[in-house]
Amino acid sequence: MTKFLSFKGPQMNVRTLTLAALLIALNVVLGKLSVGSDTVFKISLGFIATGMIGYFLGPWWGGVAMVVKDLIANTIFSSGSTFFLGFTFSAFVSGIIAGMILYQQKVSLKRLFAYEFVQILVTNVFFTTLWINILYTTPFIQLLTVRLPKEVISWPIEAIILFLVLRAVSRLNLQQKSGY
Repeated sequence: MTKFLSFKGPQMNVRTLTLAALLIALNVVLGKLSVGSDTVFKISLGFIATGMIGYFLGPWWGGVAMVVKDLIANTIFSSGSTFFLGFTFSAFVSGIIAGMILYQQKVSLKRLFAYEFVQILVTNVFFTTLWINILYTTPFIQLLTVRLPKEVISWPIEAIILFLVLRAVSRLNLQQKSGY
C-alpha cells in the first residue's frame, strides 16, 4: 500500500538536474499560455508542468524547481507583471504540495482530484488572493468572491487533464529511486 504523502525525492544527479531543467522550461512556456488578468484571475496551462514537477522531482526538488521557474518567468520572461516575493513563496509551496502528493505514487483520478483540491485551495484560493490583496489593497473577501467560482470550475478540469497527462507520461519510465 502506498502512503498518501511522500517526503522523499530523487537523488540529485545529471539525469535529475536535466529533467528538472526541462520541466522548469515547460512550466515557463505553459504558464505564459494564459488568458485573463494577473490582478483578478488567470487561466493557464502551467498546472500541467507543476504536476509533472511534483511527480518526477518530489517535494523538495519540486519546491526548488518552482522557485527557479518563478524567478525566470517573472524576471527574464516577464510580461510586465509585478514581481512579488509572495508569489515566489507560493511557487515553492506549490512544488512541495505537488511532490508530497504525486511523487512515486500511482496515477489515479482519486489522487489527482485530491492533489488539485489541496493545490487550488492553498496556493490559488488562499495565497494568490492574499498576495493580490496586499499588492493592490483590494478587499480579500471581494477578491475571493470573484476568484472562487473560477477555482471551483477549474478543479475537476485540471484534475482530469493532469490525470491524462501523468498517466501517459508515467509510461516513459523517467522515475528514479528516492535518494533521501
